Amino acid sequence: MDSQGHIVSAPAQITFEDTTINTNAMMTDDELTGACGLLGSMYLCKPDKETLDNWKVLLSEDVPDILIDLKAAVDKINMASDSELEDLLWEYTRLFIGPYKLPCPPWESVYTSPKKLMMQEAYDEVRGYCIKAGLTINDDGIMVDHIGAELNFLSVLLQKANSDPEKERYHRDLLKGFIDEHIMKWVPQFARDMEEATESPLYKALAKTTLKCTSFPGL
Repeated sequence: MDSQGHIVSAPAQITFEDTTINTNAMMTDDELTGACGLLGSMYLCKPDKETLDNWKVLLSEDVPDILIDLKAAVDKINMASDSELEDLLWEYTRLFIGPYKLPCPPWESVYTSPKKLMMQEAYDEVRGYCIKAGLTINDDGIMVDHIGAELNFLSVLLQKANSDPEKERYHRDLLKGFIDEHIMKWVPQFARDMEEATESPLYKALAKTTLKCTSFPGL
């Protein structure tokens, strides 16, 4: 971290589908918190017109380098084109919901369990992390090991670490453990599968940005 409170990464590069991503960048804790939260929402929310409008607003100002590709993809969406919006909704459904076999299932359990099933050991472990962080778990709706939920959890841990100095080390340790034991065990492969499965500029950019964000040395 530099004298102005920015997280400064060591020089590093990630190879992703013949694209070299330079992570020698600078972000504040607040920017990283916001980036994780935004990415989480892009997996949890269908890209309907209202949601897209919200993302455009969030990305309308200057953004950290890590979000530039995603901002460009969102900016290029023609909000006046019903067919383009319908295509985005279908692509979201095809990638993450069904009804056909999912090319990139958005749950950690499917990637890490021997039988590739939902609600397996990873689900219970992630749930345990959430409880340690003081979160109330609602067992209805989105499962805690969904990619969107896990990205939101990273955002929450960063926020807690920055807002409570007395418990900062506790939440930083939770963050590191969660990344090592969960995020890095499946998200890189998930992001690669997603990038290979889609021709959508938005979801290609989301896959690459997810890999960059979760690999950022400041986490």
